[in-house]
Amino acid sequence: MTIRNTIICLILMSVLPIASLAAPWETAESIQAAAESFVRQKTANIEGQVNISSTPPDSRVKVTKCDALETSLPPSNRLWGRSTVKVSCSSPSKWNLYVPVVVRVTGKALVTTRAIGSGQVIDPQDVQLQEMELTAYPVGIFTRPEQAVGKTTSSSIASGAPIRAELLRASLSIRQGQQVVVVAYGANFKVSSEGTAMGNAQPGQVVSVKTKSGQVVKGVARGDGVVEVSF
Repeated sequence: MTIRNTIICLILMSVLPIASLAAPWETAESIQAAAESFVRQKTANIEGQVNISSTPPDSRVKVTKCDALETSLPPSNRLWGRSTVKVSCSSPSKWNLYVPVVVRVTGKALVTTRAIGSGQVIDPQDVQLQEMELTAYPVGIFTRPEQAVGKTTSSSIASGAPIRAELLRASLSIRQGQQVVVVAYGANFKVSSEGTAMGNAQPGQVVSVKTKSGQVVKGVARGDGVVEVSF
């Protein structure tokens, strides 16, 4: 063997072990870890006990090792129940992978203590807190009594069922036949008079009022039996 070939062999022998240790592909474990780290950060302020699980990318899918992995939530996804996290790379090459994740949250939820019919007002004794998996239900489940007490049901709720925002509506501030105070506002005046409500109204809704003079006016329902009319 010539001196030149010997030198080349020595160089190759010194380089090959280092090259063999270099990982040309991003590992499924690092991609999965990046996705889970992203989810933990985004769910850190959720009330209750959060449990996160994920599925690693298919090991048969090879992507080049990334200088810095980037994570984001694809459109229409939310970190509640089953979801997907996008893991991306910009350098040295561009690629995207999607990691399926499951976010389960266990905590106190507000449930009914009895069956409640539609149109009924929720009283304090009608609700209680119960430990349950919150992610089994859509976002909007109540976790505090004050969120529901005093509001009116928009549909029937079974006994023991969790109370959600879409099942309730704000209590009426004005009821048909109720004596109300009509407050009329103008550019340079403010006049108050009495009248009779001709319909039901929640705060902020428009309601008709018949004044003592027999005139019918329309105004915005406020709290404490007040209807505001602007001119």
